[in-house]
Amino acid sequence: MAKDVKTVETVGFLSAAVALMTITLMNAGTAFAQQPGLAGTSARPESTNSVAAIASRRSIREIVSELRRFHGESRSERDVPPGVSRNLTELKHALRDLIVEAAGAPNAIAADPDDLASRVIERLEREDVPVGDQGGYGTIPAIKFRRPPGYSSWLVVTTTLAIPYGDDTSLYLFETDGTSWRPVLTLESNGYKEISGAQGWLTYYVAPPVSGKRPYLVTADVTPSDVSVWQGLRVKVLQVGKKPEEPIVRAKRTLGYCLDDSYYVSIRPDGFGLIFLGYSVDRELAGWRGVHYLEGTVSEKSASLKEIAVDPYNFMNRWSAYGWIAASRLVDVSPRDSLREWHQRFRLDRWTCGLGATSLGHRDGNRLFAVSECVRYDHTDPEAYVTLSAGRDGFRIASIASGKPTLTETSGETVYFAGGSGITDPIPETIVRPKLPPSIPPPATPLKVRLGVVVSEDGTVGDVSVLDWPDDQYRIVVPAIQAAKHWTYKPGSLNGNPVKISTHVEVVFEP
Repeated sequence: MAKDVKTVETVGFLSAAVALMTITLMNAGTAFAQQPGLAGTSARPESTNSVAAIASRRSIREIVSELRRFHGESRSERDVPPGVSRNLTELKHALRDLIVEAAGAPNAIAADPDDLASRVIERLEREDVPVGDQGGYGTIPAIKFRRPPGYSSWLVVTTTLAIPYGDDTSLYLFETDGTSWRPVLTLESNGYKEISGAQGWLTYYVAPPVSGKRPYLVTADVTPSDVSVWQGLRVKVLQVGKKPEEPIVRAKRTLGYCLDDSYYVSIRPDGFGLIFLGYSVDRELAGWRGVHYLEGTVSEKSASLKEIAVDPYNFMNRWSAYGWIAASRLVDVSPRDSLREWHQRFRLDRWTCGLGATSLGHRDGNRLFAVSECVRYDHTDPEAYVTLSAGRDGFRIASIASGKPTLTETSGETVYFAGGSGITDPIPETIVRPKLPPSIPPPATPLKVRLGVVVSEDGTVGDVSVLDWPDDQYRIVVPAIQAAKHWTYKPGSLNGNPVKISTHVEVVFEP
């Protein structure tokens, strides 16, 4: 989620040969512009027979200016007026055409992806269209070019547009034959009437390469909403199809997801796993969010999805009631002697696990975990932390410890907790004040949203999770997240070396 906005100069008509090449490229870009997204409706048909068809379109600056003039003409903030919807689609396609042009430049194959992104952004900024700003319609927070590890012949580009309560990211996959990049897959959402139709906070994961096997992507996006911290988490398994606008969708699922914690994905050549906090898995525990795991199995021509859920409270109660022989079957491959000692403690004392905080993480390559606090007797402070590992056969106990274990984020990099041994906590340097939605009057007293943030080694904010918010004030949660993502810090460190550190912040909406 970190901001990474660099990018492109237009290829000029320097000679007849270059002019001919550019005309060919533009015609290819126009054909690409006809492609509908995976969801919603496509843009109006456009000619692919001449450069004049592109030249007659409105400039990106004109589209952005019209979008920025929008001042809440819809019945509610979740509604997207037809004019705005059309302009968003036109802006996506105009950006896509610019990217196709940049990717088709003579030196693009050898260029660094960040350099390509910088060229595109520089071109936009010359038209007075900045990239990297946050705001409402007409704002472009990010344009990113990436080469997936292990796939030298692939280039993935994402463009992110701002909408109320979130953003809308489109994905374009290019492939090279060694001489030029050509578009082979597009993932857009167009024509939606409510903001929930946008591809909010889109992330993608490319399966590790296997010789002779077709690669695949897993994408996940959140449905933006103004009514709840509960969102839909849409997951798709995609492969390149015969046409860019017609990717092969091997599997898809929409999950009930809460913004209280980030979801984590691990991907393998033959499948993937996704762990998240979902709807209650135990009706007796009102308000409890269970730990859910989605297991995906992907073959050459098919994919299947299986969802598994666990309630740490009942899981640990059941485990402690078993004798050790039965209990050991629920233990992962970690050292069993220490877990046997904990099993005895859990059998002798009354413990509750999971009714306090539960956090998720990623460790040891492809392993996904959930860590739940355990409280003994009627104590209020946690005295143990149980780590449950997720897998295709369900959840198992990976460890139990008196101190909170360290997990890692989706990149595989370790995230340390503020206040830990040898840790120097990050210090806020730039605090971005949140903006209330227009439909909410200024509060009579300050409103506070408590968030967990991961501060990177460069002082920027990465993952953000929701810890607490005022009763009946759920509509301020997403604006609080958006503000926190733009805070900057003096980085924290471990024994003097900058590291990623998880800490807590309060975002305050002043009267």
